[in-house]
Amino acid sequence: MGLGDGLNIDVRPGESGQELHAFAVLEEHTKILSFEPHLHAPGARMCLEAIWGNLIETLTCAGYDHNWVRQYTYDDDHAPLLPKGTVLHIVGYMDSSAGNPNVTDTRNWQGSGNRTVTNMFIDLGSRVALSDEQFVREMAERRERLRLGPNDHQVGCPLCMANIPVFPAAASDGSGR
Repeated sequence: MGLGDGLNIDVRPGESGQELHAFAVLEEHTKILSFEPHLHAPGARMCLEAIWGNLIETLTCAGYDHNWVRQYTYDDDHAPLLPKGTVLHIVGYMDSSAGNPNVTDTRNWQGSGNRTVTNMFIDLGSRVALSDEQFVREMAERRERLRLGPNDHQVGCPLCMANIPVFPAAASDGSGR
């Protein structure tokens, strides 16, 4: 699943504090293994949020320096476990001002493209799709390992404390029993 926007990038010249936004809906239950912001020279920071119902949680925010691109790997017990239907939202913070030493000419507008003097806005992190059974099992194992109780909340796992029943698959003979 790609998360980013390579078409609608509009970085005005000489300004800090500019924002880019991109959204994607998870079509499968998902475990996020890592976060890797990828911008270009004016990139200053990127954040990843998960939106589930009316709950909005910031999963990760990281400063960005195009001279040193990094991938941030989640600890296994804290890797986001997100149900299908969750909306992922990334926010890129751009700085094309003279205060950003990576911008060679602050007078130029920047749009999307593959050259360093143009821009990208992508999360290149790793994600794994989970079946219903894998998703429920991952949450149960996490609750047990972390000794989570009914009043606990874990960021990035909106259903971790929910009691989700697992129904056996229908009989292969077509009887539904």
